[in-house]
Amino acid sequence: MPIEVQCEIRVFDQEEFHALSRRVLRLAFDVHNDFGRFLDEELCKRELAERCMDAGINPVQREVRVRLTHGDFRKDYFMDLVLAKGLMVEAKAAECLAPAHHGQSLNYLLLSGMQHGLLVNFRSSRVEHRFVSTNLTPWRRHEFQIDSSRWNMNDCSATWLRNCMLQLLNDWGAFLEVALYRDAIIHFLGGTKNACRSIEVLSGTRTLGAQELFLLTDDAAFSISAIIDNPAEYESHLTRFLHHTRLDHLHWINLNHHTITFTSLSNSSHLSL
Repeated sequence: MPIEVQCEIRVFDQEEFHALSRRVLRLAFDVHNDFGRFLDEELCKRELAERCMDAGINPVQREVRVRLTHGDFRKDYFMDLVLAKGLMVEAKAAECLAPAHHGQSLNYLLLSGMQHGLLVNFRSSRVEHRFVSTNLTPWRRHEFQIDSSRWNMNDCSATWLRNCMLQLLNDWGAFLEVALYRDAIIHFLGGTKNACRSIEVLSGTRTLGAQELFLLTDDAAFSISAIIDNPAEYESHLTRFLHHTRLDHLHWINLNHHTITFTSLSNSSHLSL
């Protein structure tokens, strides 16, 4: 199976989710009131899990593994808590909840097939929490459109990259974190040592310095993004950067909800020399 969840999953409706999440939040408040804000994150998770079991919330499963595979590529994720087979709880001990925490939790929901989760932060002066929800089912995540109208189909390496990305999307679906797709592609390129290399950045005739990029070949880089708003502006910045390198091409894949766009950018300033 391309995506394997370690435990049985049940999809909660809104009523079930809110009823259980209210119970869990009360227990989280109790942990915070008893221990204060400086308890280590691991201990917060352990205490919350114990109190959930004592309260009759069963089963309580910790560090639930979600494994993704494609060929010989494998990546494991671990959900902090899965309660009653349908509520995911991610517990943090951070100064404040950040967008990255929400993104991580949403990624876990999409991978597991659950639709509701609870994000809790114990380090703030009061328990900080966020509800994380999605209506995207695994089936809907496989409903995507491909736009390759500006992709260099005559380039063998670009064709390989496109085919590899499409195979990953067909196995896993869209909407997952960009780093997952990128890690898989890097793996099939021979690993970070082969795919991530330093290239010269130029300012006119001067060499400004070196910067690491993900390279498909010696003269072509690749980039994967999930730009939703104004992808044209993002493309403009990619193009400007490309023109300050000795690379010939930058192959850009953008995951914009249900639309996957493949764009090959050419370094016209370099190719014209």
